[in-house]
Amino acid sequence: MIFSIRDIELLLLLRWCRYLPPAELADRFDETTITNLKGVRLIRTHKASGALTMTSAGDAFLESYVKALPENVRQSYLASNTLRRIRRASVMLTAYRAGLRVFTTDIMSLKERSVFYLPTLMRGHGTNPWSNSRIAALLRLGDTLYAAHYVCPGIGEMLLVDELNAFHNNTAQIKNVARAFFFAGASYGDILAELDAEPARELKRYVSYADAYRQLTLPVHLLPCDATGAMQLRLMALPDYRSVLTRAALQTRYAPAPGDVPAWDALFEGKPFVMAADMDLRRIDAAIQAARERGMNQIVMAALKPQVEAVLKKRYRDTGLARVYSIKEDALRELGVSTLYTPPMEGYRTEKGEVIHAPLIQAARKTGRPSGKQSRTLV
Repeated sequence: MIFSIRDIELLLLLRWCRYLPPAELADRFDETTITNLKGVRLIRTHKASGALTMTSAGDAFLESYVKALPENVRQSYLASNTLRRIRRASVMLTAYRAGLRVFTTDIMSLKERSVFYLPTLMRGHGTNPWSNSRIAALLRLGDTLYAAHYVCPGIGEMLLVDELNAFHNNTAQIKNVARAFFFAGASYGDILAELDAEPARELKRYVSYADAYRQLTLPVHLLPCDATGAMQLRLMALPDYRSVLTRAALQTRYAPAPGDVPAWDALFEGKPFVMAADMDLRRIDAAIQAARERGMNQIVMAALKPQVEAVLKKRYRDTGLARVYSIKEDALRELGVSTLYTPPMEGYRTEKGEVIHAPLIQAARKTGRPSGKQSRTLV
């Protein structure tokens, strides 16, 4: 068995996340890949959660052949900690499918574009700069830095001021970037089920995600942890993505929007046009409000077809607020963003140019090769 790039990247995802939900791996990693890695005892199924996880042999194997790894973290057996890690893994897998650089160990990697980083890597060793922050991940797309929170019904409350302080203070060294949020979840429906909840009747220090959504002044984008969310990230990683996607969608019917309405991306047949593929619903609402103030009762928008079907059609078209179109596949293909990342099956080569095959792993196990790193528990 020669180890492929696909094999190694699955192991790397497990090193970063510790738990991976199998259902979210199906379209990237075939059953044969998973079976083979189980066969050489590098991964196993976690009985309590059903998620895939790394064995100690798997950790030792990676440390033998890959230099840039996060610290080896012991598994926590608390169900709440496992669930939190699985949710973080869902966000990371979405970024991975989008083709972002996800195997990062230093927050300064966010100085570059199209990068994903897990804040949990900064915790431990007697310090915890993120305190009890619920930020699951940080993403750099273009000139914007995003904090991603996992949102679902019953997710609980957060201290919004502390979340904002943690985001700004821990990323202060990343200069010349705008800041925004992703509210990520299993689906748009799951996220909106929480965000559309009734507002609190009184002001409190801890607020629900529904109230945080209403109070935040920074942009908030909805992000499902699935193929649609991955494509959304892929589009948002394009330089000046709104302008690029707007022109690709409208082509010869494009007309510039007036400069005093930042929520409009163009004019289409005299009506305000909004590129909605980034799923910033508050920006869409602002575009509609601006249109009403100018005597227009409807706008035009375009987004990915699954976004239209899941959210935009019911929320805006069926209520008469907008004409809603799906971005054509041809337009995405011309921009080179019509497909998601699939890990190659070609042989993986170490920094020395060597391939790795199963007998090497067996030899390493028999000699009891040490990992060379101490492990710690991290939630």
